[in-house]
Amino acid sequence: MSIADGLGSGPEARNAAEKVIRGIEKHAQGDESPLALLKESNRSLYGSRGSVAGIAMVNIQKQKISYAGIGNITCLTISSKRKKQYLISNPGFLNGCPFNGTERYFPFSPDDTIILFSDGIELPENWEYIVTNRFAPDTMIQRLVKEMTFINDDATLIIGRWCKEESV
Repeated sequence: MSIADGLGSGPEARNAAEKVIRGIEKHAQGDESPLALLKESNRSLYGSRGSVAGIAMVNIQKQKISYAGIGNITCLTISSKRKKQYLISNPGFLNGCPFNGTERYFPFSPDDTIILFSDGIELPENWEYIVTNRFAPDTMIQRLVKEMTFINDDATLIIGRWCKEESV
């Protein structure tokens, strides 16, 4: 899962964010890490306004998440027992120039949830309750959106949950 948010607003910001997403999609078919995908996407932004971005990859076999981000993208995981882990992005933005990035790894188990969002989102105070209950994903997002504080900015929110397969 990934989010890109172009700097500023309008067509130039949208164009920068779309370049990042196209770069991620183009290179994500291989075994590229999130940090490698950010670096590949960054190359296409030279001369543009720039963008912030975050990429999280879940490896079910190894039960871990790898994350790399630059700028004000937030990534967090929460277990069914409400244990939270924040995967922090590096400061800055993508603009075609070299940047220092870090890839972070955290455990991810059945029933854990991952949330990735841009700076236009401020989660409501009861977000942990909403996310750790057994709501269907669409209900969970509807509840979060209904109860969150609105900020005068564009907003992107992605939620994923590892659902255990039930044996029949």
